[in-house]
Amino acid sequence: MFPGEFETLFREMANIFTLETIAKKMDLEGDYPKRNPHSPIWDTIDTLYDCEYVDVGNGKYVSCQLFFKKTVRILFYTLMIELEGRLFRIHEWNGKSLDELNEANLNVLIKELVDSELIDKQIEYDSRTEFKKDLKAVSSFRNVIMHVNKKLEQTVDVKTVVQRKKQMLKLLLALQQILDHMYSKRKIN
Repeated sequence: MFPGEFETLFREMANIFTLETIAKKMDLEGDYPKRNPHSPIWDTIDTLYDCEYVDVGNGKYVSCQLFFKKTVRILFYTLMIELEGRLFRIHEWNGKSLDELNEANLNVLIKELVDSELIDKQIEYDSRTEFKKDLKAVSSFRNVIMHVNKKLEQTVDVKTVVQRKKQMLKLLLALQQILDHMYSKRKIN
């Protein structure tokens, strides 16, 4: 995909998964945060750290635990595929053979990128250490997302999910900046 296409596709996907899609009619008492039922779940998780339910009106509520079932997992999965794709493309454009890339481990690709001068071609991160820290955190989180299990729902707290979301979005920007630099150099040559 060209720059911007993924972002448009992802936004369209995220907008499909609204609070309304997972809301249920419930008889609850209490003062729960109110949200528009058409709000995307992806946009809502950042603001609802310690809630039990979200009130979407008309007696319908969303259990905050439901955020971490399929909808958020699908969105993280999509981000992860794009992140890996950009990482793959960086190494491919940097001369690594497809045979090597097809056999490469994600952590090896991360280490090679972090150890290269390509890191200097992005402006999202001020330091190599910060870039590496986010890549390692996202790489570790990858297993929670890519493999069907209950870790995301039962053991990963909301603050971590929100942090990984921010890290992945920042990494995608940084990787795209590296690709843009590489692309402009390829066009010149």
